Amino acid sequence: MTYKKKVTLLSALVAVLALIYILTFVLDPENNSGAAFALLDPSLLVMADGIEISGPEGRVVLKRKNNTWVVSGDSGEFPAKQERVADLFALLSRKESYPVRASSSEGIERLGMTEAGASRIIVQGGAGLPLLDLLIGGADALGREVYLRTAPWNQIYSADDNFSFFINSGVNSWYDLRLFTEASVDSIQQVEVSFPGQAYILRRSGRGWIIPGKETALDANRVESFLKRLLEAEAESFGVSAPETIEGRITIQFGNGSTRSLQAGPLTDQDNHYAMVSESPDFYVISERTFNNLFRASSYFFSN
Repeated sequence: MTYKKKVTLLSALVAVLALIYILTFVLDPENNSGAAFALLDPSLLVMADGIEISGPEGRVVLKRKNNTWVVSGDSGEFPAKQERVADLFALLSRKESYPVRASSSEGIERLGMTEAGASRIIVQGGAGLPLLDLLIGGADALGREVYLRTAPWNQIYSADDNFSFFINSGVNSWYDLRLFTEASVDSIQQVEVSFPGQAYILRRSGRGWIIPGKETALDANRVESFLKRLLEAEAESFGVSAPETIEGRITIQFGNGSTRSLQAGPLTDQDNHYAMVSESPDFYVISERTFNNLFRASSYFFSN
């Protein structure tokens, strides 16, 4: 082989080795343990359309539909807390320094970081392709950090335990169970309340509130507090059907002329009420305590 051919061959070999090194670094940036990196590249967030979380409380599946996240399960698909999903993505896409604690098969076994033994967060994009497959182990000796491993790599890192908040909660923690959304107390002009033995209207009058037909002024603070609880009320879970009969009804009229109503059934054997809200395709289960807080006797709004 001539000298020129040897130089050409060696140059090609060096180029191939350099390419392999670059690809290894790009595909597995964690190899550079001294630099901060994000577990999930922020540029990939727009591709994310599915999340699977497996932890001590079971498995949670979230899907993005029409740019809105829903919780998917055997009973159907229900609204998810969009802020909670955003918080998870913020954690995964934030650049942090993750110290390497182990990188051997023995270390994976010893620290409980096998696929069968660890909790897991999988972020999917496109046709179900994994954008991130993150294994989350137990806490370290001091209980302040957890161990992490991004499959299929062997490196095990430690990180501040901001992950348990997402993996140690059941599916209910991901449901958006608010009965009313996108409304404020200031936008409410009138509320009609009816349930057995009671039927009255709270109507805004100037800077205060009245019950039409009654002369006594209402306690504005109690009315405002009630309206705030009404708008912030949450169900216990989603129901599978509408209430068979209606025992209580609350209708809210807003300044723009729109209305929203809550209809609740009688107390069940499980000490809760089935309910539904206008303009929502979902059914709800509300606790007896929530029912009692929302369906107040009119005497509650008068000053003592």
